[in-house]
Amino acid sequence: MAPASKIITLMEILCASAPLSLREIEDRTGIPRSTAHRLLLSLQEAGWVFQDPGGDGYRPATRFLFLSRSSSLYDELIRAADPEMRSLMKSTGNTSVLSVLEGTAGLCIHSVEPSSSVKFTAHRGMAVPLSAGATGKILLAYAPPEVRSKVLSSSPDPAALEKEIELIRHRGYASSREEWIAHAGDISVPLFDGRGRFVAQLGIAGIAEQVFRNFDENLRLLKSAAQAVEQRFEKTMEVV
Repeated sequence: MAPASKIITLMEILCASAPLSLREIEDRTGIPRSTAHRLLLSLQEAGWVFQDPGGDGYRPATRFLFLSRSSSLYDELIRAADPEMRSLMKSTGNTSVLSVLEGTAGLCIHSVEPSSSVKFTAHRGMAVPLSAGATGKILLAYAPPEVRSKVLSSSPDPAALEKEIELIRHRGYASSREEWIAHAGDISVPLFDGRGRFVAQLGIAGIAEQVFRNFDENLRLLKSAAQAVEQRFEKTMEVV
């Protein structure tokens, strides 16, 4: 079997059955463990494969899923999120933002803005830094380890950022005031697919005073919206 064919076989079996150990991959594909391990290391470096922490299971990384189905995946995610984002915008008076991880940066793929003249403005394709603001830090908190390491290594205070990222993962949300844009504040939560894999960030952003005035209620609304989006997205992806 040619190297390219082996890579195709590996990715097909991981997409269908992940996570899988090296032994399971060898049993299902016939590719010797030493060869599979060498190929998987190369795929990890490319961001196509992710090895689960604390175990030997391998699965497709988010980057591969986005590359292989980026257009349809984004479109389906937006369709699943849009109704809840519009409801969030109306109930909180803030801009709703949906972003995904792209390499070592975030990418806004959808936003719903209020009609008021003073608001947080986001547009599809807008880059989002991972080391500042709740939007970026949610993406960083759930990014693959190699991405987190790269971003942390370039931070002025890696220890402080790593500690904050761990806190975000522990409590399941991020919030910030004027970390990225003056006078702006945001609250963000993670979105997961049906297998529990992180796929995107959902949040609200606006003038800091307005975002934090009713923080507890805004966070509750945001978490409720995220749950509804995940359920709708899971149903949608079952038929894609």
